[in-house]
Amino acid sequence: MKRAHKHIAVTIRTIRQRDGVPFEVERKVCRECRTLLDERPLKRVPA
Repeated sequence: MKRAHKHIAVTIRTIRQRDGVPFEVERKVCRECRTLLDERPLKRVPA
């Protein structure tokens, strides 16, 4: 059985494609279990 823990968010910036258009995305993931906690697009990346 896994031990419960409190998620500690780490912010990661990456580039993702949405409908063929590249976007810079800010993702917040848990430092311990790597669960995605939040994701939001920041801006369009020049092609």
